[in-house]
Amino acid sequence: MPLHHVAIAVRDMDESLKFYRDGIGLNIFQDEVISGPDVDASLLVKDGKLRMVLLADAAGNMIELLGWINPAVRERPEEYKDFTSVGIVEVAFMVPDLKEAEESLAKIGYKFRSPVWSFGSDLEAYGGAHADMRYVLDPNGVQVELMQVVVG
Repeated sequence: MPLHHVAIAVRDMDESLKFYRDGIGLNIFQDEVISGPDVDASLLVKDGKLRMVLLADAAGNMIELLGWINPAVRERPEEYKDFTSVGIVEVAFMVPDLKEAEESLAKIGYKFRSPVWSFGSDLEAYGGAHADMRYVLDPNGVQVELMQVVVG
């Protein structure tokens, strides 16, 4: 079954859009403020109201940004933001040019938190190719991996 989207609760929708739309290059698919009994029952809140923005890549893969108006978004404890924490530890995007992606994010104030990691050249699954990867934190502390597959 295909994955539809991954949702991220955001502290600042404008800053998050700057990162995912302007920096990563995703396109807005849906942008609405939602509330009502269905929101309360489905998202387990009382008097819930949020701005929901779905951003998509060219293949239709999506990230959903949830900008809570009520109740207020809560910060995730620092210990849940690293690679050794249970649960989602990163969201990864394939990019055609890692250097270009880095420059795009640098223009809006983001820096990678790791050097380039060349991964997979010794693994059968990569068939002689490898992936160059780097990590950056989005404005909400979510680890984002950018990956360029390099053949040969």
